Amino acid sequence: MRASPTHAWPEIARGALRYAAKHRAIVLASVCFGLVLASLATGIILSENESRSRVLAALRQRGASSATFVSTFLSQQAARERDAAQRSLSGSKVSPAVFGVVASAFGTNSAILLDSRGRVLALTPSDRGLLGTRIAARYPHLLAAERGSVAVSNVVTLAVNGERATAIAVPFSSRHGRRVFSAAYGVSGSMLGAFVDHTISYGQHEVYLVDSSGRLVASSPRTPTATLSGANAPLAQASTRSTLGAVAGARTASTFTSAPVPDTPWRLVIEVPDSRLFASIDGWTHLIPWLIFALVSVIGALLVGVFARMTKLSREMSHSARTDSLTGLYNRRGLTEHLTRAAARARRREEPLSVLMIDLDRFKETNDYFGHAAGDQVLCALAECMREVLRADDVYGRWGGDEFLVSMPSTNEDQASAVAQRLRQCAAAIDLSDIGLPQGIQMSVGVATAVHTRPEEIVHDADVALYEAKAARSQQTSTDLEQLAAPR
Repeated sequence: MRASPTHAWPEIARGALRYAAKHRAIVLASVCFGLVLASLATGIILSENESRSRVLAALRQRGASSATFVSTFLSQQAARERDAAQRSLSGSKVSPAVFGVVASAFGTNSAILLDSRGRVLALTPSDRGLLGTRIAARYPHLLAAERGSVAVSNVVTLAVNGERATAIAVPFSSRHGRRVFSAAYGVSGSMLGAFVDHTISYGQHEVYLVDSSGRLVASSPRTPTATLSGANAPLAQASTRSTLGAVAGARTASTFTSAPVPDTPWRLVIEVPDSRLFASIDGWTHLIPWLIFALVSVIGALLVGVFARMTKLSREMSHSARTDSLTGLYNRRGLTEHLTRAAARARRREEPLSVLMIDLDRFKETNDYFGHAAGDQVLCALAECMREVLRADDVYGRWGGDEFLVSMPSTNEDQASAVAQRLRQCAAAIDLSDIGLPQGIQMSVGVATAVHTRPEEIVHDADVALYEAKAARSQQTSTDLEQLAAPR
């Protein structure tokens, strides 16, 4: 007689219990293995989520770091503008020729100079109708510069040639009050394009440097479109709502990040396809537990590589910011930082600190008659003399133009004067007959020594001594000429 289905379930249950009792070890092992699989699956899911978070954090950090690099570049450009303006545009009158030379030195054909009252003092291209007028109210960056802040403009269209450009406006002090110098730089082919091109290492990406109105300052890959919305409308909409997330409406699933460029109205926007961004953690490999460790290693290597690249670039930028590109010596910024440390050390140790301020006597004549290449030759030759004569503890460099500065710790005034004499002898022994200097490089040196002093004070004293030395050399030259002209 066949059992009914109703009576079959108890038999099945009893059979399962008998199997469990008989194969208890197998059942226990199966349960344990199931728990291990469940734990492993949970670990995979948690690791995958954590890995995604790390990739997104790295992307966000990359955007922020690149934005900071752009800001650093703009700050350095602004510092160069201020130095040039203070040297050449501080007089009561600024000739169009001088202003044109300053503007062309920055590779721009559109620049403007405002006086202490905000009136146009000079501009290029020349427009007599604007001279003497107040125009800062029309341009936020000029208005900010008038108030004493370095300012970067949005993208504007230049009236002279229709080119899209941005401007950096810098205030600077003059004997006639605060002035503002602003130079415009064309968007097309600007140095910022190089920063944007190296922002991200993925083969597929879109990087945009945009102003506060959404106009493009630079992009990678290049695009003729003038706005972010024109180049990538979904990305433009997404970046206005958040700083990190998915790009809704993109042709392929993509993730973006947006970072403000410090001290500017700009922002840097990066979009990367998810297939490239998450390539290291997506796919079938996430089902195999041991690959989790490899995945963490890949992400760690990626983060270390990004950090190493950032550190290297930061070091190079720091070195570039403190080094004169022509002579390879310290520039003014590097010298100023060293003098601050040297003066503090001299005060602590009660030791003298000496400073030499050096100025080349016939440098302008050499530039005028033999060209700037000859002037560069003179500067490099003097730099070699300094390397040959000065001690390893001495710090020296190009203070600006044809002025050099030497900082000598633990050196009294007599010792510093002796070093100055050796420098003069070394420079005078250089054969530069081909550029009109048969007697070598002639220079004037101001010497200042102090123990308890601030950097700006000892530099000022050296500068005063330099002017006295130049005056003495000029008087000696006049006396020699009078003696030669006197009848015998």
